Amino acid sequence: MPLRATTFQTNFSSGQLDPRMMSRSDVGVYNNSGENLLNNAPLVQGGVRRRPGTDYLATLTGHTRLEKLRFNETQLYIFAFSNTQLKIFSQAGALLQTLTSQPWTATTMWEMRLTSAGDTTIITHEDFAMQKLIRTGASAFTIAAYAFETHSSGYPRYHPFYKFASSDVTIASSASSVGTGRTLTASAAVFVSAHVGSIIRYDGKECDVTAFVDTTHLTVTIREVFSGTAATIDWDENVFSAANGYAKSCAFHARRLWFGGSRDLPSHLFCSQTNAFFNFDVGTGLDSESIQAPLGSDSVSEILHLHSGRHLIVFTDSGVYYVQESNTTPVSPSNFNPRFTVPYGCSQTTPKRYDSATLFVQDTGKVVRELLWNDLQQAYGAEPISLVSNDMINNVQDQDVFYGNSTGPEQFNVIVNADGNISIYHSVRSEKIAAWIPWETTGDFESVTELNGEIFVSVKRTVNSSVVYYLEKFNFLKTVDCSVTLSNVSGNIWQGLSHLVASSVSCVDSNIYHGDFTVDGSGRITLNETGTAPVAGLNFTRTIIDMPANIQGPSGSKRGVQKMVGEIIVEVFDTANFAVNDQEFLIRQVDDDLSTSPAAVTGTFQFYGGGWSRDAQVTITQTAPLKGTVLSIWKEILA
Repeated sequence: MPLRATTFQTNFSSGQLDPRMMSRSDVGVYNNSGENLLNNAPLVQGGVRRRPGTDYLATLTGHTRLEKLRFNETQLYIFAFSNTQLKIFSQAGALLQTLTSQPWTATTMWEMRLTSAGDTTIITHEDFAMQKLIRTGASAFTIAAYAFETHSSGYPRYHPFYKFASSDVTIASSASSVGTGRTLTASAAVFVSAHVGSIIRYDGKECDVTAFVDTTHLTVTIREVFSGTAATIDWDENVFSAANGYAKSCAFHARRLWFGGSRDLPSHLFCSQTNAFFNFDVGTGLDSESIQAPLGSDSVSEILHLHSGRHLIVFTDSGVYYVQESNTTPVSPSNFNPRFTVPYGCSQTTPKRYDSATLFVQDTGKVVRELLWNDLQQAYGAEPISLVSNDMINNVQDQDVFYGNSTGPEQFNVIVNADGNISIYHSVRSEKIAAWIPWETTGDFESVTELNGEIFVSVKRTVNSSVVYYLEKFNFLKTVDCSVTLSNVSGNIWQGLSHLVASSVSCVDSNIYHGDFTVDGSGRITLNETGTAPVAGLNFTRTIIDMPANIQGPSGSKRGVQKMVGEIIVEVFDTANFAVNDQEFLIRQVDDDLSTSPAAVTGTFQFYGGGWSRDAQVTITQTAPLKGTVLSIWKEILA
């Protein structure tokens, strides 16, 4: 006699599971997840809604990395880095300024680190001089190489200094007096042509390198009177230079500017004096003076990121460190003691603070971990948060955090993978909610940044057989991508789609789906009916497939046997369109006024499953790009 059973999935709060989890009905997340939740957005209450569409804002130059500056509540800026260029946009997408001839390339821009305080943003990369980007007005910025503070007399200059040569290598000078054309002679081959422009100190006194003679001789200008000319081991050179590389990472923390690592000192930390962000003078080691020291571990760890939180967190290629401090004992030269905390290396993707933790991508590129302080143990832990959905972590290129806005309280960590897809991580620690959900578009997402409760993305698309790059913004009030609100030309002719010429676009107007249209060469489409405020853009596929049914019979599990889904009841909220196992939900009723927009519905609706299968799953799709929220699925199963 056939077994009749029912299942009731009340939520999707565990997100989409890795395909390798399909048989793990023994784990707690199984019953609250889906096999496929493509292009859904999770709700804190447990349901899923259509992911937000995107607004088209501007056309970009090429491959673009996005960053941001929040100067105050009204002056908000998007930085769009591309090959040797920086475009600065307002939050509305208006181009304010373009800065050209910059030192980064389309490759190195992804490896840059940024930190901001007030109107100043510092940009670092080991291959070019640190840059200082300054907001000089409401819509004006300047950028120049970071300049260290100098004594009012012109010297000394408050750079970090270090002796890169072996301790026994000496230098001698042809003269001790101030002047040009002097010669430094080294006892070993330690000089390179890139030393031109560097600062070398002989017994603590500065000279500028003006010419490279050979590997043991440099021509210099002496700026301070030397104590002598004889060969001495007491010499060093500025840390950040073309010869030795530049700072790799940076952060403002505890009223200091910190630089982490450089090409030739990968495990060293350098910080400015307190409240003097351009002064790196170590002085006599007073509490407010500069700190310059290595991490002090038993292996060379390359510093990749600095993160300001409860402590200064130092992410390296082989583990995570933190700099000890407290509210009563701030970090100083006398108590500087970085502590190793977890043995997981970090990738190039910048860690982000999220849900009381700091999320970072492990150096393997396949695991996301949350660094969380444990008050009881007085130490950090770094538990993995992506294991049950590990297929959605694919060589992460960028990430940022969204804390919700007026359309909902949901918070997301938005991860951009190298394959052009986005993985959304939604969690509420206090409610033990954690879910990964994939988002895709027609084209490739390349970078993401969050600004004032809005998610901005750079997107690579193919339009009219050409590759284009757009700045777009996710908008929960839109249901299509790269969208614009059309303006009327005359009759049913609407314009505004010049960025999507020759593309097939979907047009919606409130809860009315006008259909799909091909954009003409003037950026126009012609509707088949009257429109009010139509929005057009690129449609995207939305799918909900629940997990394979796992029911128990008298003889045990029915997981692998043939089953048939009978009755299906889907509960929806504020929904205008959906289909269950290809059975379309008809929002229009026979007595509706067809001249008005149909009202979205909330409630439970009945469908029927169909044929036999081993998994007895339900598939929910949207044939029209309209709003829709699914809260639960009840189904009857015969086995």
